[in-house]
Amino acid sequence: HLSWWEENDVDTVLSRPHPQFDVCKAMAPHYFAGHDVKGNIVFVQRPAMLDFELMRKNNATIDDLLNHYIYVIEYCWNILEDGPPEGVMTNVLDMSGLSFRSMKNQEYIGFGKKFVNMMSSNYPGRSYKTLIVNAPKWFHGLFKLFKPLLREATRKKIVILKAGKHQEKILREILGDSLPNDLISGNDAPEVEAGARFFLPTEEKEECEPGPNSLIEFEMRQFCIELLKLNNETMQEVI
Repeated sequence: HLSWWEENDVDTVLSRPHPQFDVCKAMAPHYFAGHDVKGNIVFVQRPAMLDFELMRKNNATIDDLLNHYIYVIEYCWNILEDGPPEGVMTNVLDMSGLSFRSMKNQEYIGFGKKFVNMMSSNYPGRSYKTLIVNAPKWFHGLFKLFKPLLREATRKKIVILKAGKHQEKILREILGDSLPNDLISGNDAPEVEAGARFFLPTEEKEECEPGPNSLIEFEMRQFCIELLKLNNETMQEVI
């Protein structure tokens, strides 16, 4: 853990410019939606939308994406939730759009294993609950690939749900007012072509709402932009 910390220079990650912030957000849609009913931060990810085509178009790499996740998690625990070190988050993994082909895509599985291993090894105990939503019937086969990488305590906090009224009831009970619109039945996010973006960041604070353009996301992006300006750098444009 300590060698990983030093190798990735984690202590200074938030003081270093991050021009690939928008690119990484586009490559793998993820966002802080708000806080759940118990006050825990809510982190939503859409693993099925991991876009390698967009990654290559923008000259980014898997390591760039992993480093971006370090940036986001460190922002969470040092700026957003800078309280006691035992703070936890509610993770929501939205499996919408996941295809059986994903299980055969070594690039996809490879990234998934690296990410799960990084989080499990270096941020243990930071999970309050992990809700895997819109899981396809065959999801348990994919889950078996990642289960050995998880700590026993983490496994016990995972709830796998299929689309429907039961899932929505649980999401409303746990997430409360921070339930994003794209997780509510009937408000499904539009299908996104490979190479296209899932959402565009808002430039106006007034347009923020629970979801990809939450107030937390707006403020984190502003934090990133201000640091770029201080270092005479600009945000890399997503192509």
